[in-house]
Amino acid sequence: MIITITLFVLVVLAVLLYRNMSDSTFKDVANETNTAVIVKSFLDKMIPHHQEAVDSSLKVMNDLDITEAKVRIFAANVVDTQSFEISKMENIYTEYLGQSYAQTITMDVDTKDGSTTEYHAMMNDMSALVGDELAKVYAKDMIKHHEGAVRMAEDYIEVIDKVNKSNSTKSEGLVITNTHPSIDATYELAKQIIDTQTKEIELLKTWYK
Repeated sequence: MIITITLFVLVVLAVLLYRNMSDSTFKDVANETNTAVIVKSFLDKMIPHHQEAVDSSLKVMNDLDITEAKVRIFAANVVDTQSFEISKMENIYTEYLGQSYAQTITMDVDTKDGSTTEYHAMMNDMSALVGDELAKVYAKDMIKHHEGAVRMAEDYIEVIDKVNKSNSTKSEGLVITNTHPSIDATYELAKQIIDTQTKEIELLKTWYK
């Protein structure tokens, strides 16, 4: 009886894990053992996502017809923070992956070697909007955009935790994990994105109810 219950619990846990990973942003590399492939997948998804936020925020930051100064200040902070994070990610690309990052938000390319990643813009087209109408659409869109970044970062951390667990050994009571600087750098960046953008989501939700 105990064995049957134990097996049932294990099956349920396996099903839940499978469902979680099948919904993950990184399901394509969930079982990958080459950490360079995993890191590249994260950067290929997060860099254009950040760039879209920067481009949208630049328009808002520079629109003097927006009456709410807090929206323009918020947009300026997004430009500053996410531009810096983009530069960090591009440096990881160059230093640890041995190649330069080159991609655009509108890219829709399918290559056999996996060297490019499709990215579809998440923000609405705001090219015709100005002033307070622009600010309102921007704020609401940025909530969804930030939520997408947080999910992506959480999914990445889940994959890396799985990799680190499989690469860990115990020695004299200590757990030793074989990792790589690119894994450490992107892992910390993912945690930073979750922290920063979760706080910004809560702030944005107080505007334009």
